[in-house]
Amino acid sequence: MALLLISATLLIVSYIWYGYFLEHRCRIDPECETPACEIDDGVDYVPTRASVLFGHHFSSIAGAGPIVGPIIAASMFGWLPTWIWIIVGSIFVGGVHDFGSTLMSIRSRGRSITATCRDLIGERTGKIFLLFVIIALVYVIIVFLDLTVSGFISEPAVATSSIWFITVALLFGVTIRNLRVSYKIIVPFFVVLTYFGLWVGIQFPAPAFDKKVWLTLVIAYCYCAAILPVGVLMQPRDFLSATFLYAIIGFGIVGVIAFDGDFHLPVYTSFAPAQWSYMVPFLFITVACGACSGFHSIVSSGTTSKQIRTQRDVKKVAYGAMLFEGLLAVFALTCVGVSGGIGTGGPVAAFAQGSALFFGALGLPEEIGMTFSTMAVSTFLLTTLDTCTRLIRFLLQELLVWHGDRSRYIGTILVLFVPAIAAFETFTTADGSELPVWKAIWPLFGSTNQLLAALALITFVAFLKHHRIAFGFAVIPATVMVFMPLYALIIMVFQYGPLSILGGISLVMMSLGMYMIFMSVRFLIAPPSSVSPQMECEN
Repeated sequence: MALLLISATLLIVSYIWYGYFLEHRCRIDPECETPACEIDDGVDYVPTRASVLFGHHFSSIAGAGPIVGPIIAASMFGWLPTWIWIIVGSIFVGGVHDFGSTLMSIRSRGRSITATCRDLIGERTGKIFLLFVIIALVYVIIVFLDLTVSGFISEPAVATSSIWFITVALLFGVTIRNLRVSYKIIVPFFVVLTYFGLWVGIQFPAPAFDKKVWLTLVIAYCYCAAILPVGVLMQPRDFLSATFLYAIIGFGIVGVIAFDGDFHLPVYTSFAPAQWSYMVPFLFITVACGACSGFHSIVSSGTTSKQIRTQRDVKKVAYGAMLFEGLLAVFALTCVGVSGGIGTGGPVAAFAQGSALFFGALGLPEEIGMTFSTMAVSTFLLTTLDTCTRLIRFLLQELLVWHGDRSRYIGTILVLFVPAIAAFETFTTADGSELPVWKAIWPLFGSTNQLLAALALITFVAFLKHHRIAFGFAVIPATVMVFMPLYALIIMVFQYGPLSILGGISLVMMSLGMYMIFMSVRFLIAPPSSVSPQMECEN
């Protein structure tokens, strides 16, 4: 299993070398006051130590993406092209994307990347970008609501463990805010208490609630988590949930060394393993989280930028978390390789089974390994859910110029209204079968998400030009991410037909994306007029 060890080495070297390049080229200034320190409202803007913020950021951007996407892509196209895209993408594309999105937001008083786009490229372009973001985030909430609830129904032990985990995170947050206790003492205690929830879940599985009941409970949780101050639940929960994947990857690497089983994934299958399934562009669409994902730009410029204490932490949090997510994606490849491929349980089950085999090589019982891995994925689904809810609320407040507690409460209700309706609805296909709404339009999400990444990278290029910084290192990944989703949307228009639901939406999204790209390119090729000679503090 040299694949995982080689990947870890490449990513560590890249963090040191290319991370230094990004800091130097983008003129990181540790003395410049960040929005978290300047505003510090105790609710959304909270200066946070890098180790805690890393956990929040990583938990928010990861979800199930770096597990599901790579496993599906490797099964379709082979592990080698998937692995190459993960490594190259996370270092030079996704890493630049996340680093740039975070830095731009910090330089803009913690505002979203859509606000930066409006300021640099134009009001109309920024509003279309905002529309893209809201559509994508609402879709993420709908998808993860269904996945979370389905996981609770199929694995009642995971539901109990998740409830335990949220309770422990609340206690952790309250303790940090109200008691002056050393982190060296409090962190190990609450980590052990969190992991004890695995045993609690196995011994006391949750009741067999109806799906609608679970949906209602999870939506209520999303509302409460999104309106609470970040230090009460979001920060402590994300810090604790990140330890699950730290443990999985840490024990996994050791388990890979001790494991003596076979690796079953093919190195390469075909450029077009099925009709309309071409490696270019769909490998780059299927593997988003783990290589490059537009969703990351919203987290980076949404919650993360409002908690960074110093610009020096941008590399640690944004770039470091992207590389760590790439390592998780490679670990997912090794898991599906030893588990024999995607079975009836889907990619998450294959990941859990492979992890359990690696843990078994270290003497851990398979049942505990399976529950632990499934629990880890479940916690990240919940994290993504309430993070998305908070992010859309930020966008609404920014768009409508809302302030104060009332906007927080009312805005969160508005955010959850559409996902709540969609989560209870089904879609009837042409053959009469019923699917959840999110499954019916799933092919569109990958392309829309990667188009968001392209727009974020283009905005970063515009930002660098505005400050007279050489931007060639950002133009290449931006070009790649522009081409792949537009090509995918064109294919889907022809595949489904422009008059069908999927084909029509693909055509609309493609048209909006091309308009935004045109306006951005026009800005980039225009002669500089009122640009800043240096990237000085702007807060």
